[in-house]
Amino acid sequence: MFKTTPNSMLKVILTLTFTLLVSGCSIYKMEVQQGNALNNETVSQLQKGMSKAEVASLLGNPLLQDNFRSNRWDYIYFKRSGNKLGNKQNLTLFFENDQLIQVRK
Repeated sequence: MFKTTPNSMLKVILTLTFTLLVSGCSIYKMEVQQGNALNNETVSQLQKGMSKAEVASLLGNPLLQDNFRSNRWDYIYFKRSGNKLGNKQNLTLFFENDQLIQVRK
């Protein structure tokens, strides 16, 4: 039915090999999420005078705690898709005598 020659078989093999090699070269860039994802509803529940324990139970532990300024908690979140920075949020809380005194977005 089909007439195959060594030359035509070589072309088919080379074409298949090239196709497989090229298809395996696609680059997958995974989505990276780091930090505490905070929504406006949760942040709006913060009230001055809340203790550190109450804030931690509401928002979770902060991503950054400064050893030199223990009265400052920083919540940082970012989402990166490939090389693009998609979403970035910063929330800084200040405490005095274990009570929340200021919220900075």
